[in-house]
Amino acid sequence: MKSLPTRFVYALLLSFSHHTLPAQSAAPISGSILAKSHCGTCHAYPSPSLLPKEVWKKQVLPQMAALMGDRAAQQRLGVWKDRPAEEIAIRKKLGVYPASSLLSPKDFQAIEDFYLTEAPTTLPRQSPKVRPEPLVGFTTKKLFIEGIQGPKTSLVAINEERGELLLSDAGTGQLYAVAPNNELFTLPSIGSPAVHFLRKAPNVYQFITIGSIAPSDLSQGALYEMDIPGNAWSGVLDQLPRPVYGDWADLNEDGRPDFLLCNFGHNGGNLSLYWGGDFSAKPIQLGGSGARKVEICDLNRDGKPDIVALFCQGNERLSVFYNRGKGQFEHEKILLQFSPVMGSSYFELQDLNGDGELDLLISNGDNWDYSSVSKPYHGFRVYENTGNGEFKESWFFPQYGAAKIMSIDFDGDGDKDLATIAFYDELEQPEHQFLLFENQGNLQFAPHYLQEAALGKWLTMDVGDVDGDGDKDIVLGAYTHNLLEYSNLLLRGIDEIPTALILENGRK
Repeated sequence: MKSLPTRFVYALLLSFSHHTLPAQSAAPISGSILAKSHCGTCHAYPSPSLLPKEVWKKQVLPQMAALMGDRAAQQRLGVWKDRPAEEIAIRKKLGVYPASSLLSPKDFQAIEDFYLTEAPTTLPRQSPKVRPEPLVGFTTKKLFIEGIQGPKTSLVAINEERGELLLSDAGTGQLYAVAPNNELFTLPSIGSPAVHFLRKAPNVYQFITIGSIAPSDLSQGALYEMDIPGNAWSGVLDQLPRPVYGDWADLNEDGRPDFLLCNFGHNGGNLSLYWGGDFSAKPIQLGGSGARKVEICDLNRDGKPDIVALFCQGNERLSVFYNRGKGQFEHEKILLQFSPVMGSSYFELQDLNGDGELDLLISNGDNWDYSSVSKPYHGFRVYENTGNGEFKESWFFPQYGAAKIMSIDFDGDGDKDLATIAFYDELEQPEHQFLLFENQGNLQFAPHYLQEAALGKWLTMDVGDVDGDGDKDIVLGAYTHNLLEYSNLLLRGIDEIPTALILENGRK
């Protein structure tokens, strides 16, 4: 996804446009015009400068050819190989790989020539950035779970109501709880890796399980609910297309909370709205594939709660669905649109400069795709709210493999600081996989690193009061995706990889 993997190992260029252009033109159409008109209709046009020549040639353009109906390319890539019949049927229904070509060989050759002529041989290194200083004021605790040597932590969540830490491991498929006395409990099995925890009511909690972390069009995810006194699960929803996030809010203001569910999917997916939390009724579906996270806020200040959602597949974008009242929403309005190689992975809405407007925090760095090279434009960004639904980039910290950014007032001074993790690249300085940025005002942030962050590769993160002392702590979850990543950690002299790293805040 482009993340438990924070977009969860998600393939990047899901669909170069499926709109048909004339097979032959009265006059030759340049590759540039073809690329802009054909690719730019379904997502932001990807400039040749975004990837090296060889990556376009050997990885991305062959995928585009297959998605445009080139049967030979489909055969070479084995797009139907080792896929269950059910998934093949779903992909055929979605029209992922057309049976006939949507582009003439001449036009596709023109597009290929354009990219291979204009693309650079290599990408530049990231721009120089502020050198992080050591982080002080936190006590680190390593959490190990017996029997787990190469952890695949798909969820870390701080449940402040009960003072416990919740974890899910994709390798064992098990869910764990760490009580305030540090005793570890194994919770009843829920079938597949949990990726999101949410509180529905006092002592009533819900977990979202993704089904398959690897890209898949099968609907194997689920929503489970646990009543703590009863210590038993009840399945609320199943057969979901890789769900990753959920939220409760009264959107139609009828006094009953409604449920929003982000089904990331793969080639399919959507943002589903269940009025009144009625899971027996068919949900309203918004957006499309790659629904990663949603926040509810009154963005246009008209007194009604709006839906802001991040979509991270193909057409990467941050969008708003304005609430018109009486259960009606305006059509999707794109606030920010990104190139399909941007690797969007997470966002938050926070007032960062104290002007009363909600600004955007966004991490861009998912690099599990058809173009997994170090990208200079990956990193963490702040987009300042300039009013009327407009945002401008006001701060950028380059970071390969940026996975997640969360706000936290770690020093208690009343403003929002930033906690970040990078996962999708092997960093030259692995201790910089976790950075904590101190808010210095005027949308400027000073980075701090923690030496212990080099002990693992952190795919998941949560902030909250884990030790019950009234301030905000941070928990990082380690994910060793494959044997190579595990071996690289061992080669650095790390004997044991913790499932989680707990950063207890001692600054008051």
